[in-house]
Amino acid sequence: MRNSVANEIKKIAKQDKSLFVISGDAGLGVWDDFNTSEQFINPGVNEQLDVGFAAGMALMGHKVIYYNIAPFVIMRPYEFVRNDICYQELPVILVGTGSGITYAPAGMTHYVVEDITLASTMPNLDIFSPADPVEAVACFNYAYASKKPSYIRIAKNGEDVIHKEEIDITKPIFIHRSSSKHILLLHGSIVDEVSKILEIVDLNIVSVPMLTSDFDWEEFLSAFDKAFTLEEHFINGGFGTILKDKCDKKIHKFGLKNEYIHKIGNRDYLRKYYGIDGKIIGQKIEEITKG
Repeated sequence: MRNSVANEIKKIAKQDKSLFVISGDAGLGVWDDFNTSEQFINPGVNEQLDVGFAAGMALMGHKVIYYNIAPFVIMRPYEFVRNDICYQELPVILVGTGSGITYAPAGMTHYVVEDITLASTMPNLDIFSPADPVEAVACFNYAYASKKPSYIRIAKNGEDVIHKEEIDITKPIFIHRSSSKHILLLHGSIVDEVSKILEIVDLNIVSVPMLTSDFDWEEFLSAFDKAFTLEEHFINGGFGTILKDKCDKKIHKFGLKNEYIHKIGNRDYLRKYYGIDGKIIGQKIEEITKG
């Protein structure tokens, strides 16, 4: 999905000369055919400066994308995002790659499992966590058309396409429909655990690419007996928490425990170890729905 978003940006940039990409010395392979353009700026490894630069250009009327590894988009320059972009409600698009534990086994410095918590504290920041390349491009196009600041957290590369038709990212998107009265809501690349879950328990499954939309969750969830959320993010402060704040429905939340990840291994290993593998989640859902 990283390449899909980059390609969409480059396509739009050909038509919109006011669009600029600021890269914190990241993803240079993705921008090889664009980085000689006057619309590509690489100030280097200087995240606070990058964000301030983006804000300044936005104040001059430019549409600006700040692209970097996700921890260096929201976490390291948090105060600058807060003061320079969000406080002034500038339409800067923050694109962070390597959502969740995508960069395993690189270690905790490269994981981003608390970014939604941080981003959700900024009242006017739209937060997106697409599950496949189609959602990722749709999220970018929504952000590009918006006059608000946006944060798009995407996985690295190679995710399967799960949507074959036009989608509306402001609403939950069904990935699997069932006669079951239960529903699982998820976001981001954890969607690739769905097939394992469905081998154990049948229920409705939706992707929620826009975590901050004004969708009527109370009415939507009233059609289901039990509701579950799953995310590759700390369980406290993630989408499950956002959802619980928006409706009275009891939400069963699945995610990473709020503890630092010290184990070393690839993403599949870490998902199993920390209990968010599809098989483990399927068993937990089955226990709750039959209990």
